[in-house]
Amino acid sequence: MRIKLRTAGLDDLNSIYAIRRDSILGVPSEASLSDRQAWADKRSPNYYQDRITAGHVVIASFEEDNIGWGSSSDDCITGLYVCSSWCRRGIGRIIMDSLEMEILRRGYTCAKLGSSPDAVGFYTKLGYESVGFPDEDRAVPMKKHLRITDSKSTAV
Repeated sequence: MRIKLRTAGLDDLNSIYAIRRDSILGVPSEASLSDRQAWADKRSPNYYQDRITAGHVVIASFEEDNIGWGSSSDDCITGLYVCSSWCRRGIGRIIMDSLEMEILRRGYTCAKLGSSPDAVGFYTKLGYESVGFPDEDRAVPMKKHLRITDSKSTAV
């Protein structure tokens, strides 16, 4: 399986929106369907326009299909979504490696993010640790110390 990563363009707005919705609604969750629907409806395709324009969104694709995306700004991971049919195949890890390397290139040695309760286990496996209590949206603050080894970021 050959996954390609590329920087997203404005023509990817609808794809980013669709992947996010599919990820939220298509993966089993402890959250109720109405809560997941509200979360999925919270963003429009245009919400990501500024991130894309700044070059902070990466798209993962297989053959001609976009299957996941992630975004970052400064030292923060600001989004990570993978199509439900592609979950548990390493796509999220591939995207996270790219985002962490970009954070290192920006001069930061620690990556931060707010995790949905369902994704805490995924981020923990990648070396992130919880650093506080969930916020009003139930996002769990997490961080990971980064370093460069063999052109890849890792936990220290």
